[in-house]
Amino acid sequence: MNELKKQAEAVLFAAGDKIEVGEIARLCRADINSLKKLLKELKKDYDEKDSSLMISEEGNFWKLAVREAYMDLVQQINPHTELSKTTIETLAVIAWKAPILQSDVIKARTNKAYDHIKELVDSGFLIKQRHGRSYMLKLSQKFFEYFDLKNKKDIKERFKDFADINEEELKKLEEVRLKKEEEAEKAKEEAEENPKQTEEQDEKEENELEELSEQKTEEKPQEKAENIKTERTEEKQEESEETKEETEQVEKEEEIKTKKTEEQEEITKKETKEQKGLAEKEQEVKEEEKYEKEKELKETTEQETKEQPKESKK
Repeated sequence: MNELKKQAEAVLFAAGDKIEVGEIARLCRADINSLKKLLKELKKDYDEKDSSLMISEEGNFWKLAVREAYMDLVQQINPHTELSKTTIETLAVIAWKAPILQSDVIKARTNKAYDHIKELVDSGFLIKQRHGRSYMLKLSQKFFEYFDLKNKKDIKERFKDFADINEEELKKLEEVRLKKEEEAEKAKEEAEENPKQTEEQDEKEENELEELSEQKTEEKPQEKAENIKTERTEEKQEESEETKEETEQVEKEEEIKTKKTEEQEEITKKETKEQKGLAEKEQEVKEEEKYEKEKELKETTEQETKEQPKESKK
């Protein structure tokens, strides 16, 4: 093995966590481009020899880590692994039905999943892409490498024991998502057809006006003017009704938006209240512990004071 490659391997092992490639180059006194090439070779070496260890690349950072298949074993020595139990549970839900909308994950895992998703994206396990008003979550190549998985069957086998995975609920969420997409596609097609419908309507109106004009050629000027006036009045009334309907629709949407905002604020207030209650409880426990320690110290001091005269008499 190349000497520089050995040095890089030693640095990764000693770091114990991900380390920036520039820092590795500084420690090994090497050129960054040459080092990057050797790190990729080192990663390939570990993959080919089917080691329990793996080299992972995260942007400009590199890390020597234990493969997921052996994580249960090493957790007995070091319980502080990269991902918490709740974060892995959220990842399991995503992996089970990926690609999946972020909004569906939140419904299944509550608002706390927002933090889990951010952590998983930052760690390179997920790819997050804008999809309408939500985001589409997809599994990255790093996910498959880290957990040593090849396909959907492997994923379901690996995460089958997670209690929070409800196949029926996820299936229901998937059906709702597909229905919404179909409705959006249908609305788009209707919008594209509207210009054609408008042209047909205009042509029909023109024909009707021509026929009406021919019929009224012999009418008196006064009657003709009155008829035109009546037609214009009816057109204005129709336009007014359409405008009113559009205004009501906008108001309805604003009302729904306001209601959602209020619900979100209520959820935030509730979470803040829970956090405050937890902090107060922790403070109360600390005060009780302090009181017990002071009490114990006082009793010990009194006991020693009582025993001193007896020893003096002896």
